[in-house]
Amino acid sequence: MTTAVDRAYRDLSPLDVRIQTHRRYSEFEHDVEADVLQAAAVTAADRLLDVGPGTGTFLARLAAAGHTASLAALDFSAEAAATCARIPGVHAARGDARHLPFADGAFDIVTARHMLYHLDDPAGAVAEVRRVLRPGGRFAAVVNREAPYPHLMAVLHEVLAVHGITAPPSPDENVHGGNLPDLVAHSFDPAGLRVLRRDNALLFTEPEPVVAYLASILTLQGVPEEPALRQAITADLDKAARARFRTLPGGLWREPKGYVIVTATA
Repeated sequence: MTTAVDRAYRDLSPLDVRIQTHRRYSEFEHDVEADVLQAAAVTAADRLLDVGPGTGTFLARLAAAGHTASLAALDFSAEAAATCARIPGVHAARGDARHLPFADGAFDIVTARHMLYHLDDPAGAVAEVRRVLRPGGRFAAVVNREAPYPHLMAVLHEVLAVHGITAPPSPDENVHGGNLPDLVAHSFDPAGLRVLRRDNALLFTEPEPVVAYLASILTLQGVPEEPALRQAITADLDKAARARFRTLPGGLWREPKGYVIVTATA
């Protein structure tokens, strides 16, 4: 895992900004958590591990619904692990997805939602998932579609270049909806794979949520944590976003996005 990713998830508030942006500004009301539950055929009796749980909303949803079997969370972020540990009924641990601290066959279901693209060795992590699943257990992985957020990224990279910052390759170039099935098939029977694709878009009519979203990923883009620099970049992002809005018919910014869920059986 890269140092930038490690820094980015020490504080979960930027992640929450992105989550709330998707909830408020998506063109279609896709519910990725509900899609994962359905795709993996989760029941209340399934022992479930969520790898990379982030803010813990998925596990909190299961707990609130009366999940009776064990719920476990594992995240490299100490803040994420602590957040999930506060959810009633959830056993949370900090650890490495490539070395899961669980016995072979310990779970009925493992989920990995929007996290595989952050790993240096995503194939190794998927192999570990296969190990901790019981025979017949289900795996559900979620990643972004290929090349998401093209306009947002273009604005961000243009502004960063002015400040002498070259953004690293996007995590989505590592693992995305196009190559996720092949990645999972390295450790699971390809004949049993199922793919669900949800194409969507963010719809913005004002610059403030655009700037907030872009500011929330500055650490992931390798921007140093220097307040004066961050303030200057954010101000330039605001200028660039307002300039782009002036060119858009009807003042509507449509940002293509989407996700792909791949499920497999052990």
